[in-house]
Amino acid sequence: MFEAGGFDVVAAISAFRAQAHLEESERPVDVVVVPWDAAQVVGGELYRWALAKKPELRTRFVFIAEDVPPEFDAVVGGRCLAVPLVANVELVRVAHAIVRRTRTPSRGMPVVVLDRPTLLLVDDDPVLLAAMAEFLDGTGYSVFAIDGGRAAQEAIEARDYDAIVTDWQMHDGSGADLYRWIASEKPHLCERVVFLSETADDDARAIAPGRPMLRKGQDSQALAEVLRWIVKRDE
Repeated sequence: MFEAGGFDVVAAISAFRAQAHLEESERPVDVVVVPWDAAQVVGGELYRWALAKKPELRTRFVFIAEDVPPEFDAVVGGRCLAVPLVANVELVRVAHAIVRRTRTPSRGMPVVVLDRPTLLLVDDDPVLLAAMAEFLDGTGYSVFAIDGGRAAQEAIEARDYDAIVTDWQMHDGSGADLYRWIASEKPHLCERVVFLSETADDDARAIAPGRPMLRKGQDSQALAEVLRWIVKRDE
C-alpha cells in the first residue's frame, strides 16, 4: 500500500529489528508506521525507544490502532496521530503530510479550495498541523492552518470561518485564550469552535460550556462528524 503511494519502504517484523535499522542505517527515515493498540504493543515499545535514542523521530510516527491504549496520551503527548488500519487512504495521506513537513519546514500555510466550507486549524506542532490539515482538506474543507494562538486571532480578525479547530495548550496563547478573545470580539463564532486536547485532564467546560473537546490524534472520524454538524447547522 505504501509502495503504491510512492514510498521507499523498509519492513521490520519486530521492535528490535526496527530499532536496529533506525540506529544503524545511513538512510534517513522520514516516517515510521507501526501498530499500537491493546493487541499490538510494538508501537509503544518503539516510540519509547525513539524518545530516548532518536528524539528527532518523535513527530514522525503514525500509529495503526483500532482502540488506542490507556497510556497513549501520556507517552505520545499529542505529537502523532493514531489511525485505524481500515482507513488506509488516510494512513497514506498522513504519512505524506509528515514527509512534506519534515523535508520543507515552514509556518502553517492555507490549503484553499473555492466553494468549500472554510476551517481555521490552530496548533503549534508543525507536523501535527500539517497532518490534520491534510486530513481535513480530504474531508471537504478549505483549511487555513495557523501555527499559534496569536496568529489565529489575526486570522479571525480578518475574516469569519465556518468552523474553528484549536489546540487547547499552545506556546503563544492557549485555546482558552483564543476562545475568550472570540467571545469578546466575534461572539457569533463561539458555537463554531472545537478544541483538541493532549490529555484527559484538560477541561473546557468552565470557559467554553457546551463546546466539544476531542483527544488529539485519536479519533479523526469523530472530529469530522462534529464539524459536519457545525457546518450543516449554520447553512
